Amino acid sequence: MAVNGGTNHNQKLLTTIMKKMYQITKIRFALIVLIAFATACSKDKAGETVDANKAGIKLTLTESEFVSNELPVTKASTNSTTAKPFNVTKEVQSGPFTITAELTETTPASSGLKASTNKAATKLLSLRGAVRYRIVAFETDGTYVDQAVGDASNANQVFFGDKLIVGHKYNFFIYSMGSTTQDPEPVNTGANMYLANDAQGLRPTFNYNDDGGDYMCAVEKDVTILGNNTPTPLTTPLQHMFTRVTIQVDNSDATGTFGQADYKKGGYNSEVAVNGSIDYSNGMIYAPVIDMSTGKVASGVNQAPDFLPLQDVGTTPKTVLVNQLGVDNFSLSLNINAGSIKIGHDVNQNVANFSFSDGGQGLKPGYAYTLKLRFNSDRYVNASNVTRSATAADARYAVIGGYRWDRYNLGVTNVNPATNNPDANPSVQALYGNYYQWGRQLPVANAYSIDAAIVGWDNTPAPDGSWNNGTATAPVKAALDPCGTGDRIPSPAEYTLLGNNTRHTSIGNWTNFNGNTTVGLSDFTAAHIMTSKKSSDIKLSFPAAGHRNPSNGAQLVRQSSAIYWLNTEVGGNNNARQGRGFQSSSWDTSNYLKYAGYPVRCIQDK
Repeated sequence: MAVNGGTNHNQKLLTTIMKKMYQITKIRFALIVLIAFATACSKDKAGETVDANKAGIKLTLTESEFVSNELPVTKASTNSTTAKPFNVTKEVQSGPFTITAELTETTPASSGLKASTNKAATKLLSLRGAVRYRIVAFETDGTYVDQAVGDASNANQVFFGDKLIVGHKYNFFIYSMGSTTQDPEPVNTGANMYLANDAQGLRPTFNYNDDGGDYMCAVEKDVTILGNNTPTPLTTPLQHMFTRVTIQVDNSDATGTFGQADYKKGGYNSEVAVNGSIDYSNGMIYAPVIDMSTGKVASGVNQAPDFLPLQDVGTTPKTVLVNQLGVDNFSLSLNINAGSIKIGHDVNQNVANFSFSDGGQGLKPGYAYTLKLRFNSDRYVNASNVTRSATAADARYAVIGGYRWDRYNLGVTNVNPATNNPDANPSVQALYGNYYQWGRQLPVANAYSIDAAIVGWDNTPAPDGSWNNGTATAPVKAALDPCGTGDRIPSPAEYTLLGNNTRHTSIGNWTNFNGNTTVGLSDFTAAHIMTSKKSSDIKLSFPAAGHRNPSNGAQLVRQSSAIYWLNTEVGGNNNARQGRGFQSSSWDTSNYLKYAGYPVRCIQDK
């Protein structure tokens, strides 16, 4: 029994020892698992820290409008007003032309400024498309860190995720040349943000238009990197550093009342390319050196030749960027080449120059301006094409749209405006002149002829080509043309051009035209008036002479119509072309029998 009792005791002891060893093993295993888990957690945590340190820079890219940040503004709570925008008009004579250059400051629709702030209005750069830009990171002492390129159409770009340290401060320089196709030139990796010499500055190349020449930039300093998977935002708008000038031909009509302060002469399109140049002046350079701590151009050189060519300026705006040095009173000097303006037969023979500089008329950096050019050669002239006043004794002609028209009907005996005003209101019998059958050189009646039928009236038509040896578009005066030396009968195209270039009114007493078979009125007061749309002081008056009956030469419908022969036959029948003016604003071209009698108004033969 003792033996068995000892055996049982030993077995119990062994079982206890094994249980303890098992528990110890479990504890060890648990510790190993716990240590492994803790290690894994530690690694995961370390990984998260690295990822957080990789959070970089993200841009909300906007551009300021072309307007200063220093303009006074209207406060929401006050009655103070904004500064009056720049507006200067200059006028020069170049041969027959009056050339007007109107330079105005371009302001945004919102006036560029917000109430109670001095901040220029901004807009997303992406509105201009995929504008390319470059962002450069520096230490706060200006030491170069890294650079990258982006485009404004991608708002999700993040830069320098593995280059910047969370909690540290950095400086940033962002710039663009406005191009959607070409990256801005890179910064030298050895460059310091703070310009010590030209070699350390940014030296971009550029053209002089919006796509490649519109240098804009932003500088942000002492920016603390956020981390925690949150890109640090940069929100400073890009500022335009140069001066933008939009140049275009203004072909609008005259406005206001002639002789009053509100009057503005209109302009024509040139029939040839308008070429010229902008002179280089203080502030205008190429190959600039940019101080990246301010974004301003520190220095640069002028380009040879010493002017910027302007080609084919028209009604479509052409933009140039000038004033690269950021001069506060930049002098803009514009030249228009000789022979670059043609309206009808008028051509400028000399260079025309405009300068906007002195007396506070200079241009400022970061501003946009619009330069509108108006070309106008409407005027009164004598037989030598010398400009005269409307009432000068020899001011026999009016030039409208580059074509010189006689102010009198052919056959008027007194062609002196000082004593026989061609624009008399109401009209008078002495302005009605002669009547001609188409293709005939001699008159068949005049304003003082009897109204009854004319004995021996010739009702056979003249041959085609009697008044034009050329074509409809290139007329050549024929031998039977009744106009004097240097003049001829106008073509339908010339009359139509005159009609389109003028406003149409009427004066005097009128009678009905359609269906009227009477002699008409006999007070000779009616006339159809064509006043230049571009120059309200230049006009032509066409007395409403009616016509002579094609069958017998009797007077018909005087003061119902101002119908005048043109130099072209219809062809294939006995009719020829006419220019017609009626009461009020109605006018057109038509045709009628060649052997009817109508008045004639001559045009210069060129």
